[in-house]
Amino acid sequence: MAQRKDNIVLFPFMMQGHIIPFLALALHIEQRTNHSITFVNTPLNIKKLRYSLPPESSINLVEIHFSSSDHGLPPKTENTDALPYHLVIRLLEASVSLELAFKKLIQNLIEEQQGRPPLCIIVDIFFGWAANVARELNVFQAIFSGASGCGLAFI
Repeated sequence: MAQRKDNIVLFPFMMQGHIIPFLALALHIEQRTNHSITFVNTPLNIKKLRYSLPPESSINLVEIHFSSSDHGLPPKTENTDALPYHLVIRLLEASVSLELAFKKLIQNLIEEQQGRPPLCIIVDIFFGWAANVARELNVFQAIFSGASGCGLAFI
């Protein structure tokens, strides 16, 4: 019987400056470990990411539902690159609505692995709500930021 790989889940904020470092981290983990990797984001971002992965990559890209229109944002704006600057904060505030869908996604992963939770979930620094999900489902959580030290000091 083949041994199941531990799963690492990565979920960046919907901004190219966050997605790109997360993707680099995912590729780094994939090259250096024997873990399966689940990369989570909204449908339009996942669609763009499919073209960024090397053909031999086994990173699993998973969509999480997000309806920008439900949050006073223009339709199909799932990334800050599609928004005027004054609406970026609204997207950040709207990202809180992803908590329940993310929790369900982690629950489904646990069920698929016969009760084994992911090894860890690595979330964006802007997703403070993910700590609730991790705590409730007893999954180790880490926060990742691709920002410089100066940028983190400002945050």
